[in-house]
Amino acid sequence: MASEVDICNLALGHIGDAAEITSISPPDGSTQAALCKKFYPIARDECLAEFNWGFAMRRQLLAKLSTDAPSGWSFWFSIPNPFLVARAVVAENYDTPVEYKIETNLTHGTVVLSEVDPAEMWYTATISDTTVYPPVFVHGLSWLLASYLALPITREAKILEVAMQQYASTIGKAKALDANQQKLFGTSKADLNLRNYEPSGIKART
Repeated sequence: MASEVDICNLALGHIGDAAEITSISPPDGSTQAALCKKFYPIARDECLAEFNWGFAMRRQLLAKLSTDAPSGWSFWFSIPNPFLVARAVVAENYDTPVEYKIETNLTHGTVVLSEVDPAEMWYTATISDTTVYPPVFVHGLSWLLASYLALPITREAKILEVAMQQYASTIGKAKALDANQQKLFGTSKADLNLRNYEPSGIKART
């Protein structure tokens, strides 16, 4: 499995740099390692946020905050950790998607607002363990990192352009392969309309 350093060296190779760095945490003293330390976390999180990757997907029952929710919402919850991108909030035995909103609160930080409790969030987590990255994801990430490194190292806009084109191509393949391994979570506009959501307790009485 590729390590962070392997991915960085692959990215450097993409832009024609022959350097072989040995560490980015801390950097090994080279300019290339310092740039990789700066750009690798950004490229990694951007790549993770790009798609609902199966290896980065998490499901967590949200922890309700004890104080009253902001106006217009019945419940609010703390955000899961490590959190990157929300994909859905679900209720009704985890199969009914509901409306939600994520915002920043001065006291509680990032919070999730919802009309249901309990609520479970499906989200993409920040995954730093490269051993769980599929090979084609590693390839895509290396090209995205190459696009960040291209101008600082080569000063060649054409190399940046090629890196972005290669990233689009490889990450598209990665998405297709990942999607084939998942049962996609589909929602309709009606599902996402809270006015159509009816808890099971109410259904049982009607």
